[in-house]
Amino acid sequence: MTTTLQAEMQISPEVRERAVSFTVNGETLRGILCLPATGKSRAGLIFAHGWSGNRHGPAGMLCTLARCFAASGVASLRFDFRGRGESGGDGLNATLTTMADDLVAATTFFCEQTQVARPWYLGLCSGGNVTIGTLKRLPQAQGLILLSVYPFSDGDAFGRDVHRTLHYLKVYWHKACRAETWRRLFQGDVHLKQVANVLFGHLFKRGANKRKEGEGGKDANGTASKDAGDAAAASGASRVKGQVAKAAAAESRLQGKEAPKTHLTKLRADLPGLMFYGTADPDAPAAMTYFGDYIRENKLPMRIEVLEGANHNFSSQAWLDSIARQSLEFMKG
Repeated sequence: MTTTLQAEMQISPEVRERAVSFTVNGETLRGILCLPATGKSRAGLIFAHGWSGNRHGPAGMLCTLARCFAASGVASLRFDFRGRGESGGDGLNATLTTMADDLVAATTFFCEQTQVARPWYLGLCSGGNVTIGTLKRLPQAQGLILLSVYPFSDGDAFGRDVHRTLHYLKVYWHKACRAETWRRLFQGDVHLKQVANVLFGHLFKRGANKRKEGEGGKDANGTASKDAGDAAAASGASRVKGQVAKAAAAESRLQGKEAPKTHLTKLRADLPGLMFYGTADPDAPAAMTYFGDYIRENKLPMRIEVLEGANHNFSSQAWLDSIARQSLEFMKG
């Protein structure tokens, strides 16, 4: 028995999806157009997934968001970068520059398919940095929605690593106060080596993120960037960043430099942006300081929203509903 895969499917009375493909430098990229069932789109949005992810996002979060948007009249394209998911190419050869090329090609394809002249962009984690770094090549961008985006090339930020350790120390301290934890320890169900790796592994792997993000110190436009130092000091966008601001300030004084912000100059005064972070993401405070300071200093039309209890991937349906609702309101202007 032969089963034929459908190229187009009605997901719900309000949403339909179509499998699509386009080429970049001779390699095929695959994705999904998510469209209002009526065929009429009031806006359009292009997704950029994270470094090691695919077009669905962790636990299908990008798929969920795309369908929420389509049900409200917003068409979208979610695609796999080269070397990811179903797209062609070698993942080991992927860099921020190749991802930028993919995003530009995806934009051309999306605009042709939907007749949306000025799309929005939603970037998750590294996908957000790719989007920011590619803005000079995306003059038609209408706005940005950025989820859990960290300082560019800041995998080595000492202040952020310290905060991550403090966060997990607090988590494990609460666990250590439970009788159940000690019972599991004596039964051999608690792996101390794994606990130590969670607490301190990132401190011994500094530099790995820079290498995986297209080493050579270049951003998404191929421009050389400075070595990552640490997140900007003091005063960002939320109440949960105090500890990291102090750690960042101390480290900056020691090193005489801070996390590079050259690629943030691509953000424009006429380009609105909405950023989301969760309070349960240990790396969020440093990121909010880094972006919050730049947004305030340059009077950019961007704001940062903090979801109480949310983790890095916003794994609760309630958090995704909040992101979708606030994003749709923001896109209305």
